[in-house]
Amino acid sequence: MLSTYRTVLACLLSSTALAATSADDLSKFSQTIFLPWTSPFSRASTYTPSVRGSILGKSFDFPIDTGSTGVLISASLLPSVKLGDQNPTGWEFLDSSDILYNGRFVELDISFFGSNGDQATSRVPVLVVTKIVKCPGYDVTNGNGVCPPEKLDQKWSQTPRTVLYMGVGFGRNVPGSGIPYGTPDHNPFINVVRLSKQKELSIQQGYTVSTNGVYLGLTEGNTKGAVWQQLQNMAGSDPRAWAPPLVSFKYDDSNNPVQAQALIDTGVTQMYIQSTPEYPLPNVATPNPNPPPGELRRVKPGTKLSFAFPDFKVGEAGYDFVVGD
Repeated sequence: MLSTYRTVLACLLSSTALAATSADDLSKFSQTIFLPWTSPFSRASTYTPSVRGSILGKSFDFPIDTGSTGVLISASLLPSVKLGDQNPTGWEFLDSSDILYNGRFVELDISFFGSNGDQATSRVPVLVVTKIVKCPGYDVTNGNGVCPPEKLDQKWSQTPRTVLYMGVGFGRNVPGSGIPYGTPDHNPFINVVRLSKQKELSIQQGYTVSTNGVYLGLTEGNTKGAVWQQLQNMAGSDPRAWAPPLVSFKYDDSNNPVQAQALIDTGVTQMYIQSTPEYPLPNVATPNPNPPPGELRRVKPGTKLSFAFPDFKVGEAGYDFVVGD
């Protein structure tokens, strides 16, 4: 159920020093490419949506994760890439799965296949993965890519033969994120260097995400009807290092909304929402399929949750729904 606020189903970035505030800022840009999802998107989907592309001439379906930043791929999938001391070491920890990835960075061109036979090429450092472990309780702040023996899940074993993940989110390289390399220069969606049908590149680096697919390159046309929210800049010199968008949420008819940061995440199929002693959400216990802990707390079915970006006073965009509907 949609709220009275205008609903936005797009994730927008600007590569300029200041975020665009309206489509008028995009009037001089027309270059764009549409990347359709490889499979139809639906609310019942249990997979991460993917787009088609290639690396070094080898075709892949890239799972697109807006909840992380950076490209991960198994070394075995790129046998022509020779890793050595000249390649910086790196790691990434995904807390949704407790998996720690280790490898080395290689700057590579990534091609994306558009819906009309066109292609876009991005150039970013790619983490070529040589080791993966499951590490519940990994110290995302001070772990430095090393899983202590006492935290290593000895029962879990997997060789990094099929690792392939593409993080395109922003505001992720914060202390405690487990993604220290999640900086804008690692994001393939905002580092396009070539469009196959254009002699010269003149693109507003940015992207939109919808249930149909992804537009690379912002234009007036593919942002028509969008609601814009000014994002804060994170620490660092890159003007594309946006902080997460602000959001307020409340349940049922509460008059005391909570201010928070939003993570629009295509990499998971469930929502995470914080409940505090000051703002306890109606919840029920359910067994955790991935212990520890032994149980999870879920928002009670029938509870109405409402969200507003950036808050209920300004109300630039928002939505609401009833849990279980």
